Amino acid sequence: MPLYRIVKSPWPFLALIIKTRAAFSPHGKVSSLLLPSYHTTIRTTVGVQTITRHSKTTSCTSGSSSSSSSNSRSTSSRMTVLRMQEDDSSFQDELVGKQKRVSMNLNDSNMLDISTTTAVEKHLDHQQKVFDEMSHFFGSEEATPPEVEPVLDYLVKKALVQCMQEKEGERVRVMDVACGAGALFSSYIKAAEELGVELDIRGIDLSPQMTKFAMQNSKELVEKYNGKHSIECYQAGDFVRFVMGMNSCKESVIGFDYGRSNSAEDDVREKFDVCVMNACFGNFLDLDSAVTAASTCLKVGGVFVISHPLGSSFVEKLHVENSATVPHCLPTQNRLVEMFTHQPLVLMSYEEKANVVLVDKSSEVRTLYYASAKKMPYRMLRTIIRLRGTVDEGYGRGGKKLGFPTANLPSSLFVDALEDVPTGVYMGYAVIEPSTSTTTGDKTSKKGRGVIHKAVVNVGYSPTFDGSENKEKIVEAHLIVEKGAMEGDFYGETMRLALSGFLRPEMKFPSFPALIQAITNDVQTAKDSLDVHPYVKFAELDPFLHRSEEEWIGGSGGNEVASYEFESSLIFSARLGL
Repeated sequence: MPLYRIVKSPWPFLALIIKTRAAFSPHGKVSSLLLPSYHTTIRTTVGVQTITRHSKTTSCTSGSSSSSSSNSRSTSSRMTVLRMQEDDSSFQDELVGKQKRVSMNLNDSNMLDISTTTAVEKHLDHQQKVFDEMSHFFGSEEATPPEVEPVLDYLVKKALVQCMQEKEGERVRVMDVACGAGALFSSYIKAAEELGVELDIRGIDLSPQMTKFAMQNSKELVEKYNGKHSIECYQAGDFVRFVMGMNSCKESVIGFDYGRSNSAEDDVREKFDVCVMNACFGNFLDLDSAVTAASTCLKVGGVFVISHPLGSSFVEKLHVENSATVPHCLPTQNRLVEMFTHQPLVLMSYEEKANVVLVDKSSEVRTLYYASAKKMPYRMLRTIIRLRGTVDEGYGRGGKKLGFPTANLPSSLFVDALEDVPTGVYMGYAVIEPSTSTTTGDKTSKKGRGVIHKAVVNVGYSPTFDGSENKEKIVEAHLIVEKGAMEGDFYGETMRLALSGFLRPEMKFPSFPALIQAITNDVQTAKDSLDVHPYVKFAELDPFLHRSEEEWIGGSGGNEVASYEFESSLIFSARLGL
């Protein structure tokens, strides 16, 4: 949501904000980027004051470190800095104190009864009411600080450049989370014009009133560029609920729940090339759910961006002033790696300072925050799944029909152990145990037995086969082997499976050839992915796979015929010293 200079305010003390000139127009380059979309009145005014202080410090520091840069600044930039320096601590304390009282009044009148709603719903309801109530302030005209505008342009352009690495002449689809009045739209289009690409921008915001301003702003920009770029604003409210169909994504075997799906949500799932959360990430109550929603709306190869033009220290100040409004600070690089461990995301870049090109074409090192991650076609499971059992003949859709060596383990082998395992396509490793001779008792081995094979594994009911769907949930393993490396089929033999990664949900395909193509793609993805850390280490170090000649009974249940085991992937990694 944007901050605005207050003119003719019905609340006299709010008119003091005009002193700071740290307000951002919905028709200019800056706005919602400076503050997250979920914030209360105290968040707004504290943000104004802190922005002023931070901008003053940044400008002075940059000037002292580079006299040539300082001398090249425009007169308007220097005057802005001088005006900012007029602010003193007494003004800050007065403004913060008054805004806290206003926030408390809003809390008393607008908060839902805690006993009748969840924490997330309570959080969202209060934020929406605050923004709707103050939307006439946020929609007014005001000045754009010249020292912040280049940072915003830098952040937006970097996001587009990174997502374009996966594009070849196609239109770029952008999801702008917490778009506020749509002030960032012009920065996107400016960058797109410089890069020679066309954009389809979709903005979403919690406040319906703010979305109205964004719609007007988008209409003016689309007309200005004769429809070359498209901009649409969703009046959907909460981003997580809009994408996932739920307020909060809970932990599951595969990472976090995918949520419900309907036609509206399908319109945004896996549709975007870049998802930008600028100046709003710290305001989500549940960060894992926010990341899950972001990754879900991205295409494979798409880029997720968390950014802030004033940096992590600014967000930390906001968090200290009002943690109820800004529950989190911006994550460190190490924290991001942890957050992405069970998401289909790999960290691409992390910056807290950057050399930014200014309006007069000179450059200056600025404090900011930019973190990006690429969406991968797989994710590491939260729980390693180990299964051992006798291969069943299945439903007549074995390797010969599908074109892949296939081994089925019916869920009945494991009682109800697979009940809570989500249906979908997994990846991992398989071992067909050497057979025991019925006459000598010695281990005998056909070709391909006792060897660790990469595998793509479907857990589910095979919905593509109308009228002949599985009667029970089965584990259908497609072993990735070279031609001639496996002798015969596996029926009646004992197989060990260790699942460590998730590829996609189970789905119904329009035809059998479409299913074959999907499995082919899954096999290629698994073949490549299982060669990288940490999956390759799982294969190298897991005793379950390497000691196939020894009897194994899983720690979670079963017997010498069929058993199973579930182990936290983080604990397993620590146990292996990874």
